Order: sequence, then C-alpha cells, then structure tokens
Amino acid sequence: MFKRILIITLAIVIFCPLTALGSMYVGASIGNAWQSTTTDANEIFDEVKNIDKNSTGWKIFGGFKSESFFGIEGGYRDLGEIEDKVSGYTYKTSSSGWDVEAIGSLNLSIFRFFAKAGAFFWSADASYKTTIVSDNGTDFLWGLGAGISLGPIGVRLEWESMEVGYMDNLSMLSLGASLGF
Repeated sequence: MFKRILIITLAIVIFCPLTALGSMYVGASIGNAWQSTTTDANEIFDEVKNIDKNSTGWKIFGGFKSESFFGIEGGYRDLGEIEDKVSGYTYKTSSSGWDVEAIGSLNLSIFRFFAKAGAFFWSADASYKTTIVSDNGTDFLWGLGAGISLGPIGVRLEWESMEVGYMDNLSMLSLGASLGF
C-alpha cells in the first residue's frame, strides 16, 4: 500500500508542473480480456490442458500528453476472472494491477493514433480443487490504439498485451472515454 501511495504522490509532483507544456487527462475503459495458458501434467493437473478464455475487464487511467508526440499514462486495471474445467474440477484465475507507460502518438486533426510501452505491477490468484495460489510481480506491457478528441472529451479504442508470470498470453481490447483539463 505504501508503494502505491508513493507512486501516486510522485506522479502528482511530476505532472503538475508539466501542465504548462501540455494537458492532463483522466478516463475509464471497459472491454474484453483474454487469457491463454497451457497447464503441464507434472504441475497442478493430471492432464495437459490448454486454457483459452475471456472475461470482462475494466480500467481507470490518467496521464499527460505533450503538445508534440510524447505522453505518460498510468492506471489501475481489473482483468476479470476466468474459469475452466480440468479433470472434472473448476480452475479459476483472476488478475489485476497498476500500470505505467510511455506513449508516442500521432495527432491528425481530431484523430489520435498511439502506441505505448511500460510496466504492469500485477497481482494474480488461481484456485484448483482446494489449492489457492496468489502471486504478484512486475512485467512488460505494450499496446496500440486510436481515438477521437472533441475538445476536452476523448473516445478511444485500444488493444494491450501484458505479461503476467505463469500466463502465456494476456491481452485486453477496450473502449474508453477520457476528459482532459
């Protein structure tokens, strides 16, 4: 908890003077999160199983965009919960976490196209039979998106790919809105 408060405080101290050079924004998105992983017979399960499921994910975000092409963004996301049957038992997993990214964008009139790369500070829980496993870490996140800006209001569609410990693939496609100030 202390680490999160420190990150938020540092972000405020850094971003406030930058508003003279660009603009800040906050927003929220909702979409579809996909998780893909392969279990190994020698690990938890009695069989090799490919799990490829999706769930509803959401995020809140805020950032700074300069008048040129550079920006910084951060937020919190919940990638939902997926479940599947393995050897007759239910396997469940959920992931969430904080992220921070550098953003490069191309602005053409009211349209904005962007790419981002950064870090995902994740937390994941998995359960199978009576076993519950919790893990956390920091891994790479990247994404692509496009949006429309109508004054201070923006709408955007984006796809992001995250690495989360034991998962082979975790990504999210979302539609969001933002408000600039």
